[in-house]
Amino acid sequence: MAEKRGEALFEMVREGFARRGLLGRALRVEHLGHLYSVRCDEDCFTVYRVNDKPFLPPGLPGWSVCRLGRRECFSLEMGGVACPLPTGGEQVAQARAWVEMVLERLDS
Repeated sequence: MAEKRGEALFEMVREGFARRGLLGRALRVEHLGHLYSVRCDEDCFTVYRVNDKPFLPPGLPGWSVCRLGRRECFSLEMGGVACPLPTGGEQVAQARAWVEMVLERLDS
């Protein structure tokens, strides 16, 4: 069941990026005082937390907080406090929160 919800969620975000002409482009969004690089193409949607340490090159390194595809779903909580195993409905719910936040930022 979680796999079908994940696939539907991916199709929703892929369509959202395509409709805005942003498919395949890396974008920057800010959320809760942190910078994220987001990207969606035909295969997956990713949210990458940009490391904000001043002694590192801008945007490098960082870490993946959400990766969503037709058959995969990995997502940290939006606060970054938990790293659940990449199976089941909890990850889809966390990925949905990332998707909704990113799409909302794209419209503002």
